[in-house]
This record gives sequence, C-alpha cells and structure tokens, in this order.
Amino acid sequence: MVDLAKIRKKARKKAEPPPAPIQPVPAAEPPPSPQSKLERFLVQAGTRRFEPHLPETKTEEEVELLTFLLGRERYAVDIAPIAQIIASRAPTRVPNAGEGIIGILSLRGSIVTLIDIRSRLHQPSPAPGGDPQVIVIGAEGGLVGFEVDRVLRPAKFARSAIEPQPVATSAEESDLILGVIRGEGSLTIVLDLFKLIG
Repeated sequence: MVDLAKIRKKARKKAEPPPAPIQPVPAAEPPPSPQSKLERFLVQAGTRRFEPHLPETKTEEEVELLTFLLGRERYAVDIAPIAQIIASRAPTRVPNAGEGIIGILSLRGSIVTLIDIRSRLHQPSPAPGGDPQVIVIGAEGGLVGFEVDRVLRPAKFARSAIEPQPVATSAEESDLILGVIRGEGSLTIVLDLFKLIG
C-alpha cells in the first residue's frame, strides 16, 4: 500500500529552498581620527562646495513723468509730488500778492495758490474755447497749482533718455529745464518742478 502522506511530505521538502546562510554582522567602523579629517579637508580645499550666487541684472533706472501741453510745446514734470489734477476755474484775486501769483482756489476746504507759469515759460494765454486744467502740487508751504492747456498722460522714461537742453546761445539756457526727451516727431521738455513753482 502506497503511503500518500509520506510522498507529499517528501515532495514538499524538495520544493522548499534551503535556508539562507546567516551573514555575519560587520564590525562598526572606528570614528575618523583628527589626522584623517585633516587629510580629507585638504583634498576638498579649493573646490566649490556651493553654486555661486549670481547677482541680479539691474534694469535701467526709470522716471515717471506727467506730460502736458502749454501753447505749442509739450512739457513733462515729475509725477511724485502731484496731488491732483482739476478743471480750471476763475481764481480769487489776492490783494498785494507777490509777482507771479494769479490768485487762490478752494479745493475741498484747502487753499491752492495759483501761480503763473505761462509767463515764465514764455507761453501765450489760453486760447478761447479751450479746456484748461490745473495741476496741483503738494509743496512745503501748502498746495500750489498752475494752469496748463491740456494734461496728456503719465509715462515712464529711461533716465538715460533725457538729453541735455539744446541751446544755441547762453541766453536760451534756462535753469527751469532739466533736459529734453525726443520722441517720434515730438520733443518733450522736462522741467524742474520745484524751480518752476518756486
């Protein structure tokens, strides 16, 4: 009689893989000696351990100017001190006012001293039927305004785009003018705002 249980037991033993040999545990490495640390440092000395930090490329410095028309000329001033632009209206005359002061305007409870820049820039009075505007500046002594024929828009320009004032004779030179910006078929005169209203 064939003992099937014994046959199955022998077949199972043959199919089972032999047990893996036990690997010896490696001995712990001794800590590095000061001499070996020094040798390792000397090998790595002079090599770049980190990527160099590349400096950021600087963009060209820009200035933001407000451009406007006065007579037949296009002008520009620094936009930073400008507080507001309002529609022009008849000012209140001030008795014994200084030269160049047209009068005063009331702006939401604040007094705006209106000055005459047309005569300083040798520009004519506003043409009838126009729509002049007043540029109001936050100055040290309060609000100061001046009338222009039309405000155009604020624009950013590279500082290097401002060229020296072109003059043929010294009589044409003005300390009010910082320089000029040449555009397509136009010339913008950049004014020193605080000298203009001073």
